[in-house]
Amino acid sequence: MSNKPKIYDSANSLDLSLENLVDIYRRLGVDRIIYKILAPNDNSKNQPYLAGHFTDIGFIPTGELQASASTSTKTNDPKRQIKFTAGLNFHWLSPEGQVYPAPTAKLIYYPQFPEVRLSGFLQGSPIDMGGWMDPSKLGRSEGRVLLFGVRSDGAIFAFLATPNSRVSREIHGEKYYVLSSVLRELPYAKHKPITEQTEFAIRENLAPYHVESDARRKLISELRRIYLAGQITSKKLNRDGVANAYTARNGGGYTLEAELGIMPNGIAEPDYHGWEIKQFGVKKFELVGSKALTLMTPEPDGGLYKNEGVKSFIRSYGYRSANIADRYDFTGRHFASRICEKSGLTLVTTGFDCGSKSMVDATGFIGLLDKNDNIAASWSYTKLLTHWKQKHARAAYIPSIAIDLPDGHRAYCYGGNVRLYEGTDINKLLGAIVDQHVYYDPGIKMEQASTKEVVKKRSQFRIKSNALDCLYNKLDEVDVTL
Repeated sequence: MSNKPKIYDSANSLDLSLENLVDIYRRLGVDRIIYKILAPNDNSKNQPYLAGHFTDIGFIPTGELQASASTSTKTNDPKRQIKFTAGLNFHWLSPEGQVYPAPTAKLIYYPQFPEVRLSGFLQGSPIDMGGWMDPSKLGRSEGRVLLFGVRSDGAIFAFLATPNSRVSREIHGEKYYVLSSVLRELPYAKHKPITEQTEFAIRENLAPYHVESDARRKLISELRRIYLAGQITSKKLNRDGVANAYTARNGGGYTLEAELGIMPNGIAEPDYHGWEIKQFGVKKFELVGSKALTLMTPEPDGGLYKNEGVKSFIRSYGYRSANIADRYDFTGRHFASRICEKSGLTLVTTGFDCGSKSMVDATGFIGLLDKNDNIAASWSYTKLLTHWKQKHARAAYIPSIAIDLPDGHRAYCYGGNVRLYEGTDINKLLGAIVDQHVYYDPGIKMEQASTKEVVKKRSQFRIKSNALDCLYNKLDEVDVTL
């Protein structure tokens, strides 16, 4: 007989209301409440399914990704026996608000299937789940609901509502926001009761794609208002939500975020009710297709760049500036399988199968090779996957035009034609690199090279605006003026 507490079979757990559970989450300081209605195969053996790709759950904070070989029997192809794991700061929550750690909880991503599953959530935890996650006992019961309270410091507090509990009954009547094919979010405001109306209360049974949700309509409505506003003086929200004048030249994104009320925060999550906001500057709105956009700026985690440092890298593969004395530069557009004339390096994708457009080696990397096949710099797939995880399943691309004002400040006008993209994954990114749509375009320099060696790093992967389609499953071009 286990001496561990069976917290989810207690009378307090069965009688706890959803409103009271939200109050507990509020006292813990959580920022979001996410949940899944568990399927019969969501248990300790089969591992609860959370998403198809890591990019579908960018809102779940994780530890560092690790690559490893999979022992799954779902495929016999050894090239496809790969997986990635990421630890979680995971805890179980009692109806009294007591927190119990789950030290081995983690997410496992199997890109070959694809699927992301929750694993290790019971091992080492000082509670007894009462058989509700055991497939040989009650772990196949329908009506179970698993809730996650996510806090800005990365902590996750899980509560299991059993089929006959009050929380399980009440949550089916609540409005929710769709995050993925299986995950939902309560319209929870951190300092307000759950019964209070919110601006993104969503009707039930809303499909994650192909249905115009309230959040999508709200975004389009806000972009219409911003378009009609015309010139908007450059600004940026501080951490208290107050807009301050912003005088630097790169204020287009900050100004749009301020108009949308997007607060700076420490959680990896979409900017606006599930949508990532991507602003980009153009000279004319009709020229949006030719604009080069920065997708991500990860630093290399391998090769000479990592092992011997950026200064050694620049001296080995950079060049002396023709216009500025005592300065080295490392620039040039690097495309896959093509030698870059400026650096003499070739971009390669090791461990990615060009035929199937999929990863075949979790320990693979994108690398820059010199003429002797030495690795000048490289980005492991775990590194790229961590960055690409932040590129959420829904992204809105909005063009802007900068206007220099007589007082020296800038203002911005935002276009009426926006693109709404849905669905992406790491294989789409790697495939776009192989097809030379995405390229490495660094701007690295070392000034005062003979004395102080002052280095500025800028490793960026870019894409032309008109090639964005290759990174997503679905595109909607929307005229917000209609």
